Amino acid sequence: MRPARGLRAVVAGARSPRARWADGALAALATAVATWPITLLLADESWVPPTLLALAVVAVAGALARGARLGAVAVLAVQTAAVALVVSWMLLPGHHWFLLPRPTALVESVRLVAEGIATIRDEAVPVSAARGMVFLVVAAATLVGLAVDAIAVGRRAPALAGLPLLAVVTIGASGTGNALHPKFFLAGAVAWLLLVAHQGVEGVRGWRHGDAHTDDDTETFSYGHARADRAVGRGARGYARWARAVGAAAVVLAVVVPLALPHLPPTVVVQGLVRAAGPADQDGVTFTDSLDLAADLGSRSTRPVLQYRTDDPQGTPLRVTVSTSYAGGRWLPWAEQPGPPQLPPRPTGVETDDFSLTVFRNEMRAPQVAVPATLTGADFGQLEWGTDQLTGAVVVADQPASYAATYWKIVGELPSGTGEGEVADVAGVDPATLQADPVSAENIAPVVLGVTAGAENQVQAAMAIQSYLRGSAFSYSLTLADPVLGPDGNPLDPISHFLATKVGYCVQFATTMVMMSRAIGIPARLAVGFLPGAEGEDGTRTVVAADAHAWPELFIDGLGWTRFEPTPGGRSGTAPVYRTPGAPITPAPGPTATPTPAPETLDDALTGRSGADQVSWWEEGAGRVLGGIGLGVLLTLVAASVPLAGRWRRGALRRRADDDAARVEGEWRALTASLADLGLPAPPAATPRQSLAHYERVAALDPMGSEALARAAGRLEAARYAPGGTGVGTMVEDVRTVTRQARGALPWRARVRAALWPRSGADQMR
Repeated sequence: MRPARGLRAVVAGARSPRARWADGALAALATAVATWPITLLLADESWVPPTLLALAVVAVAGALARGARLGAVAVLAVQTAAVALVVSWMLLPGHHWFLLPRPTALVESVRLVAEGIATIRDEAVPVSAARGMVFLVVAAATLVGLAVDAIAVGRRAPALAGLPLLAVVTIGASGTGNALHPKFFLAGAVAWLLLVAHQGVEGVRGWRHGDAHTDDDTETFSYGHARADRAVGRGARGYARWARAVGAAAVVLAVVVPLALPHLPPTVVVQGLVRAAGPADQDGVTFTDSLDLAADLGSRSTRPVLQYRTDDPQGTPLRVTVSTSYAGGRWLPWAEQPGPPQLPPRPTGVETDDFSLTVFRNEMRAPQVAVPATLTGADFGQLEWGTDQLTGAVVVADQPASYAATYWKIVGELPSGTGEGEVADVAGVDPATLQADPVSAENIAPVVLGVTAGAENQVQAAMAIQSYLRGSAFSYSLTLADPVLGPDGNPLDPISHFLATKVGYCVQFATTMVMMSRAIGIPARLAVGFLPGAEGEDGTRTVVAADAHAWPELFIDGLGWTRFEPTPGGRSGTAPVYRTPGAPITPAPGPTATPTPAPETLDDALTGRSGADQVSWWEEGAGRVLGGIGLGVLLTLVAASVPLAGRWRRGALRRRADDDAARVEGEWRALTASLADLGLPAPPAATPRQSLAHYERVAALDPMGSEALARAAGRLEAARYAPGGTGVGTMVEDVRTVTRQARGALPWRARVRAALWPRSGADQMR
């Protein structure tokens, strides 16, 4: 009998309003819609069915638990257990005993999470939907679903549930590198607003004054109940009108604001080239130890990284790391071999100038430090420092607050014979710097042979490659072109894609020059660091995260490792020019503002034909305009929300008044709140007469205003203490008169502050 009785109790609870089926379903729907942008980050949608089923389990288990009168913690525990069991059935087959997970299921879960994290760290978007990645996405979405249900349904705070939903949408919005299509934000906004509006209207309809529903949901009719029902109906309709207005504004913002938001690197899910790593309480910036060819060095962050002074009028790029190995479309991590400082030798027979710089603000975290590549000396105080034995990159034992460095730059013509020797067997040249990318080699070879035809030495060949990449055929853009198909019908590798589309940013330009140089026997590697930064009026240069940059270094016989600059545009500055006797190289052309359309196939690229010049769903210029409009609308709504909240708070007691005495009290409360907004707060726990004396003393009222104040205070006193109360009479007009005169006596700045940022509004928003 007990199981049957328990089943009947569960069924009865499921039918009870306590279960809140609609709220749970809307919470699950909002979470599911919020995960929609994640489809852009994975190669297929195999994660979608298990995610939707998991969210449905969360909603059903929560409704049944609430119907059974369980507490909030118990409801969450039931939901967690139920969804964990179902997810294990779907994603951990073979690890159960009579449908219950075995201990091996936990071990397998940990392994899959680690596999998913490795996929996020190492692969480019869209990442492969391997088991580990699917498990990680489903688990993360389920945790978000649990949080949204607990906050929106369990704690009855649907507005607050927007925070975890926003976090999910932000991952998709920031991971692609492009402005997210409005449909994702529109769907998310509508789903969240449905959740908020449903609970809000239901809450208003549940208001009663002095009555409650019985257990069988029946109540005795009375005049008070009927009046309460009419008031509740008016309140619900008013709430719905406000909800529609705010909802419409929110949907508009959801469309236009994302266009103005900065985007994270386009081909890694959660990490870019320049990032803040380590615990949250640590400050500083560091470079990741790998570079994806499509990773975005064009960070838009204006966070200062370095501040320094230098006697170099042009400044010089500051190198942080060097990479030599490239495979699979990205630069591979390098194994650092720190040792004693080994500074690059100054080339003999070459005219150079010496410069110095002093860094007095440094946000780079150890062991990385930004210094010129042609370092002649450095002073890090008491800190130990050295250089990587393979790349020559400077490393430090701890983060220096300040430091100084000296370096040289080539300023004259190169001597005869420079760049004419063999460098393959030179000591200190890593063999990896001569390894071409096998995937793109057949597309690079004909291009580089044509570009360098007629070059008599390494310098002339390198300058020809630099000039080619900085020419008008190439265009600098943070938005990569659409994929291009090769002869086999598959998308081209990143380097071949860049050569075909001729659109990219510093990593594409630098990597392509490295591989073109290697193809003709010149050792080359990729250097990563920062541009010189902007110079202030006092001569101080400030380097921000947006100044992160990559450039190629080529090993030239007689010069050693030498910087080149193939990236066009004002961002990279003037390209270095190295001249050899009798064969001057024309300086690389300046930046071009004309984008090159992306060809649809490799054949189009080779024949000069191009496809549509559509790099995203929205033109970049229109995106900026709409982004500015959205930002303006957002600021306007924020500015208007506080005065509207103040008006709502001041009229709260008026709206709840159901007799003359309550209406008089509500008008007096509105008067004291309005005067407090004007900087005239009411004395605490004061009687009407004490308040009258206080306001007559602090408010600049004329005789008419004083009489209106006295009438209002007297009517309040009668409403509170006189037998039979009193009527409203002229209370409304008297309150308006006093408020108007008090406001008119204040300086215009005080009136503006009270209008735009009233204390009552700020209190209501808290």
